[in-house]
Amino acid sequence: MSLIDSVKAACDRLVPLGWRDLLRQVTSNALDIQQATPQSLAAALAAPLASIDRSFPGFVDFGPQGQAGITPGAPAHSLLYHAFASPAVRMQVNGPLAGFPTPLEIEAVENYVFGVKPPTPAQLRQSAGGPLSVVVFAYEYRSSADTCSQLQADLVFSRTGISRVGTRDALYNAEHRGYQSEAPDDPFAFHVCPAHFGVFLAIKKKGSRTTFTPMRAQPGDTSIGFWVPVHKLFSGTECIQGLTLKVEFSAFHYNDKIRRVQVLLQQNPPNDFPFRFSDGIAEFRASAAVPPGLLFPTPHPRLVEPAMKDGNFVTYRVPPAQSAFAAFEPGADRDPATGAEVRPAPAYVHARTQVRNGALVDLGDDPNHPDVLANVSQGNYNALHYVDFTGEGQIDAAVDGLPNSADIQGGTVPAYSLVSAPDFFPSAGQRELSVWSESPAVPAAIRKSIWGVQPVSLCDTRLPPNLQTPGNRFDPQEVGVTALVPMLGQIPAGVRPSPAEDALRHSCLPDDAAGVFAPGWDVSTDKLKTNGTTIHHLAAYGLGSPFPEDSKLCAALSTFWPTVAPDITRGMSISTGNPALRHTVAPLTDEEIGQTGSLPWDGNAGPKIVTINGQDFIESASFLHVDYIQTALEGRFTSRLTARVTTEEYERRLLAMAFVYRVVGGSPDSWFVLSFRRLAPGDPELQQAQIDASSVLPGTAYRFDVSRSNASQERVSPSSFRRRLMPLTNRRFLVVDPRNRIVLQRRANQPVWARATLTV
Repeated sequence: MSLIDSVKAACDRLVPLGWRDLLRQVTSNALDIQQATPQSLAAALAAPLASIDRSFPGFVDFGPQGQAGITPGAPAHSLLYHAFASPAVRMQVNGPLAGFPTPLEIEAVENYVFGVKPPTPAQLRQSAGGPLSVVVFAYEYRSSADTCSQLQADLVFSRTGISRVGTRDALYNAEHRGYQSEAPDDPFAFHVCPAHFGVFLAIKKKGSRTTFTPMRAQPGDTSIGFWVPVHKLFSGTECIQGLTLKVEFSAFHYNDKIRRVQVLLQQNPPNDFPFRFSDGIAEFRASAAVPPGLLFPTPHPRLVEPAMKDGNFVTYRVPPAQSAFAAFEPGADRDPATGAEVRPAPAYVHARTQVRNGALVDLGDDPNHPDVLANVSQGNYNALHYVDFTGEGQIDAAVDGLPNSADIQGGTVPAYSLVSAPDFFPSAGQRELSVWSESPAVPAAIRKSIWGVQPVSLCDTRLPPNLQTPGNRFDPQEVGVTALVPMLGQIPAGVRPSPAEDALRHSCLPDDAAGVFAPGWDVSTDKLKTNGTTIHHLAAYGLGSPFPEDSKLCAALSTFWPTVAPDITRGMSISTGNPALRHTVAPLTDEEIGQTGSLPWDGNAGPKIVTINGQDFIESASFLHVDYIQTALEGRFTSRLTARVTTEEYERRLLAMAFVYRVVGGSPDSWFVLSFRRLAPGDPELQQAQIDASSVLPGTAYRFDVSRSNASQERVSPSSFRRRLMPLTNRRFLVVDPRNRIVLQRRANQPVWARATLTV
């Protein structure tokens, strides 16, 4: 089937679903995708469009240079491609569209854009300004706010793609043109989220403000070579003039966590499952139902599993050492050149499941020895390893039919692939948080105090991929592998359009992943010494083993973890083994931590007030006794509520919490957030607070209930040795409108609200 035949089949299916009326409306009846023949459709798509209504919903950020249904070689200037691929195009003339393109249909139009007038290799070299190479990229079409220029909807590329593990197969959300992790029929299930890869002829360019700029350009980018895509390669006769191509993807991933723990402990582990394994992580599917470049993680019934080999538990001998978090904590080495932390083995290893005479013993569940921190610190016992199904590796492609010439250099440059933990905030982006933290929206007085270090996204990192990957083909000099780049071409100019509503879909690009930080959420780092030179590189095996082990620390030590991740600080006791690193930064609501409702994101219900002998206490789970591995085994993690938190909502919460600390005074670590919720405009308490304080809160308002906290006053609850009590003292209620910087407060023993003085 020719490319135009595939495009016509897609148009024919979508015509009765509102797409013909939509495109006629946007183009003043000039573009009609209901055509009798492929040839007439091709003519309609090629015809210049005198008028395009960019005020119509979803088209405000269509490239201003686009003047046709299809512009050869330019997806961002092709109206049909934009309509098919943009997550913002969801409405027709009289309401929502009745259906949306499939990934295969979007791919068909994309290939037609590049193949409608197939160029020669010489033409491509001339337009690029030099010889080209075959390079694998992860990529996606985005609304303008999420592109490199932020001036038009466009394709965005990276040499790193990120997919995410889950318990169910992938679920495509056609309306948002992407995949989602949330399962509509089960709040505790996670769909795997694939990464989209493609093969492109590309040229290496150094960063430049006038010719090429990566997203969030970093110091030194002008001396770094970045691969920049020029032309997509796909199978068939219509890609490159005069050539018949066959493009085939291949993937290699591996998980090396358990083996590296064993090596660290001077054992001699084998290179097979579960110590090191490649099967069951991710794969491309030989299926006509999905595009060839989609990499799908393998779904597993549970996010983690006990490590078994030949029917026996796989264990390690826990060394005696003072533990801070009731885990085996190997620590980190230092890169001698930069001083950065590097991790040749997992930063945290689950150590609470003792294997005793073939039976499993939970060291956090023994009422006769309830001090789980002391139990782990004593060591000298065999602990069970757990397997997760994350991994890293390389994506390669074979392109048959492409001659090695002066125009196109031989060989393929592979992409780096991370198969990472689930994203509990798929609607809030890490890059957006980084940009916001640097903006005037955050007052200078608090900008450096929200986190211990400022948040960064993975696209800001300038390190090579894992150079210790088996069969490594990555270049140690290629430090821009996680950068985001546009297609080669003229940098757009003009006025930044109004941002579209965030698409509720997984993003496979590194700006939506966390930067590298002690150890990381998506990837960590290691070092390799070669030819007398030590090279600092990315490596996923430095993360926790299994991943929920340091997910808990990220969630509970939120001031230590500057990323879009759950903040469960107020859901557990303040004694963590390191209380100086603990206070709420991005509060989760009472519903999200299970104080109300039945869907705590981590299966751990939030704190409550109890009265004992006439004294009020905050009762919460003991941090050291909460076990996220058990939560994963029992399938109690959920993103049902956190998936609804948008970037804007997340930023408002951060700012509101920071304002509360400014008002109540003292160290943030000395306050415990007992309750947090968003207030509806007609909320009676909000109304009364505004009346008392003679103040109107015009923006989104949040209610806080806070109390003084003191780790030395914490004690074991009589209800359970797995719970803790802390006296409820100096209780205050606050209502905050963060956007307008208004805080109203009252003490628990005072009935009247007053406006607080907020110095920022």
